[in-house]
Amino acid sequence: MNYGINGSISVDAARPISVESTTPIALVGDSDVGDTGVQFFGNAELALAEYKTAASGTLRLALEGISAQGVSCPIILGTARNGATAKADIIDIIDGLSTAEGVTGYRPDLIVAPTYSFDVDVGVRMDAVASKLWATAVVDNLGANETAMLEYADNFASRFVLMYGPHAKFYDTLSQSVQNVAPSAAIAAMIARTDGEVPFGFADSISNRVFKGYSGTDRIIDYADGQDCEARRLRNAGIGSIVADEGWRTYGFETTDIDPIWQSLERVRTFYKALTAIKKASKWARDRRANELISVRKSIDAFMRELKGNNVALGFEIFFDPIKNTNATVTAGKFYLTVKWQNMPLVRELNIEMVYVDSYGDVLLNIINGGN
Repeated sequence: MNYGINGSISVDAARPISVESTTPIALVGDSDVGDTGVQFFGNAELALAEYKTAASGTLRLALEGISAQGVSCPIILGTARNGATAKADIIDIIDGLSTAEGVTGYRPDLIVAPTYSFDVDVGVRMDAVASKLWATAVVDNLGANETAMLEYADNFASRFVLMYGPHAKFYDTLSQSVQNVAPSAAIAAMIARTDGEVPFGFADSISNRVFKGYSGTDRIIDYADGQDCEARRLRNAGIGSIVADEGWRTYGFETTDIDPIWQSLERVRTFYKALTAIKKASKWARDRRANELISVRKSIDAFMRELKGNNVALGFEIFFDPIKNTNATVTAGKFYLTVKWQNMPLVRELNIEMVYVDSYGDVLLNIINGGN
């Protein structure tokens, strides 16, 4: 018996669930300056202060491309030296990104290896790490023509890969010349910027946006809105393009996944970011009494209502599945909570029909007969 006056404090309230507000970019490449291995910088400008004198390699121009998109996001920088072992060193750094959070404090959300990612061996390792981290590998597809680009894309079938090409033209003030650079770093920066522009910006895409800081591409990809063209064929294969369309614009935001549901990168990122946030916010209930699951459900319900209110979700349903949850699973302390929902789709195709009719002939007759 507990003698005296006893008191306790408990909670019957939903816990806040929030999605990470920053989008860390893991940028891997080579340079003739800077320390090799993995370093952390608060943004691209801070990294450029150290790499601004680099006369060779992929990192300096990649950092300038990120800066040109007007985003300030964490940069996890992996540096290798150009040479006989560069490819192996790049792959080793990419493989190590799965544990980069323990070193930098940030978990990579976007992974790029400009130019190097056009090597299949590098690209597939980026995909492997991105799949493990629920991140997005932005891979360069720098094929010299449509056939070459399609052939390269055939090596991938992943919801965690966004592919873009061709080379983009960027004026390099150090060499005082226009350079053809891989677009992946700037594409990643556009994603990071879009993520932070509005609440839940990860539900939007970077397609049909101006590719800032670049003056063209090394080859023109045929684009004609609403017609069969190279850009549309590439997009159907999961390859995004930089096209001339009232400025240089991005076209495409699809993955290479075989499942049509997960070929929409904004859907992939929305679902995985929501799941990550829910998992993180629900950790407090682990190894607690099972009645605390009521609060877990309330928290998720409040989060999903917020997604719906911000036009990220169309609708949702939350329930403990009576088929999966049995007396045996309850006894074992094992529970299954299902969240069914549909995200807000993007306008990928708008069909406008122009129909000729002759039912307004009386208007003309009235005019030529002197009517008003």
